[in-house]
Amino acid sequence: MLSNAIMSSWIPPQVLDEIETLKKNKNFDEAIRLVNSLLSRDPNNEDALLQIADIQYQKGDIGKADKAVDFLNAKKKDDPLALYIKGILEMEKNNREEALKILKRALDLTNGDNHEILRCYGLCEYRYGHREKGIQHLEKSFAMNDKDAEVIYNLIQLHMLESHYNDAEKMIDYYLSHHDQLIVVDKDLNWYDRKISLFVKAIETKPQKKRKNVH
Repeated sequence: MLSNAIMSSWIPPQVLDEIETLKKNKNFDEAIRLVNSLLSRDPNNEDALLQIADIQYQKGDIGKADKAVDFLNAKKKDDPLALYIKGILEMEKNNREEALKILKRALDLTNGDNHEILRCYGLCEYRYGHREKGIQHLEKSFAMNDKDAEVIYNLIQLHMLESHYNDAEKMIDYYLSHHDQLIVVDKDLNWYDRKISLFVKAIETKPQKKRKNVH
């Protein structure tokens, strides 16, 4: 989810709001036209380039999103935000080794202080086969921002994959008890609610012997 990245000092707030509304309504072509109007006046507008990448990503056109980020990376070396987005795109293309390398660079450049980059790096580590390490990084991300619905969802998801049902239930309880304070970016809270309800049902169907100390 590219829109977790903070972008926009170069885009007027009213225009940015319009772009975000168009993306939320999945009116991607109109959003691209609006961003391109900014780029026509300033082809080097980095925030606009990141918006193009985000829109193309949400639209499902990974190739075009990739081109926008590659152009930005060619202009501006070692930018954590651009590297973060590039890493996500490589994950989407299943280039796990390349994604891991790029996200590690972004993580190092931010001294591990960006919870979103840490979240994505943890997912990449997990998918690369470093499952325990991946979960540890997600737990660090959660410690840095414990109200991000995506981080909580990812932790529940990985605990379920690992059959850590007690840990999954603890995170589900946390999600439910802090529901009104949760922060969402490119999905609405109902999306997470539906996913969490499926996790709850899955836990309820597990044999009792696999669910020690489940409350």
